[in-house]
Amino acid sequence: MTKWDAIILNEADQVATALRNIESGEVVLTKSGDSISEINIKEEIPLCHKFAVRNIAAQEAINKYGEPIGAASEEIQVGHHVHIHNLKSLRASIK
Repeated sequence: MTKWDAIILNEADQVATALRNIESGEVVLTKSGDSISEINIKEEIPLCHKFAVRNIAAQEAINKYGEPIGAASEEIQVGHHVHIHNLKSLRASIK
């Protein structure tokens, strides 16, 4: 059995969720359905945080669970952390 480091919850998602703490520079195995792919990680990714599995354009909606969870506030490259520093909510604004 192959062990993976992250999971993509829906094929429409541009992000995977880390199943462990991942260090910058690691190549991780990411599971999506029955497929496993390798992603080069460019930044530290804490356990349960998201990282990009495809390049995401600024202002593009970001999907997790197959549904939009927000929009990219800047361009996000594959292997980079996706969190509040580059993801803005589409539902609420914090002032």
